[in-house]
Amino acid sequence: MKALVFDVYGTLFDVGSLVDVCQAIMPEPEAFVASWRAKQLEYTFWHSLMGQYEDFQQITAEALRYTLKRYHLTIPEEGQRRLLEAWSNLQPYPEVRMALGRLKRYQRVILSNGSPVMLETLLNNTGLQTEFDAVLSVDAVKIYKPAPQAYGLALQHLRTTREEIGFLSANGFDVVGAKAFGFTVYWVNRTGAVMDELGIAPDAVVRSLDEVATLLQEKSGRVTEGGSCF
Repeated sequence: MKALVFDVYGTLFDVGSLVDVCQAIMPEPEAFVASWRAKQLEYTFWHSLMGQYEDFQQITAEALRYTLKRYHLTIPEEGQRRLLEAWSNLQPYPEVRMALGRLKRYQRVILSNGSPVMLETLLNNTGLQTEFDAVLSVDAVKIYKPAPQAYGLALQHLRTTREEIGFLSANGFDVVGAKAFGFTVYWVNRTGAVMDELGIAPDAVVRSLDEVATLLQEKSGRVTEGGSCF
């Protein structure tokens, strides 16, 4: 393993932290955020299949307008702007900073559906920008994960083999897409979700980034120990 590629939303950063912003303006913030996120992802699939790319920021705004209609909510433009800006202030999961520190021996790269502006702002706001060697957005290929072209971005940037890349994601569609592409995949399954029945499984299922760091350290130790025998 030479490099680790990280998904962002739901993997490094908690989309559920949007609930804090929504609480002040709607009665069912948890359900609203879940619906907004689901529609956001659904729109990425639609746009990819139709061959009509729109960046993630625009798709997020479209999904917000749909979700507001679904819940019969009318919010002024200023309120909608605050909701959209909240994506730039998502909270990293508690173990993320320390786990990234434990993984410094690898090249660490982000590969996200997020637009370049969204990703740059989020990483700067949370102080995590220095933890990564590169931040890759599917905006460069104008198609969303799980399309193979999206995963190809990491391969092109890292200039290594697929087998030498570890991919970390909390999203089932992303796990399947990355594994089908040929990466070694760690499913960060924080919620105990059930795996999709597509005949494709991750190489390991973990509950946090800490567990990935521990697995890789153990594997590295075994390789070193084995190598010392020769």
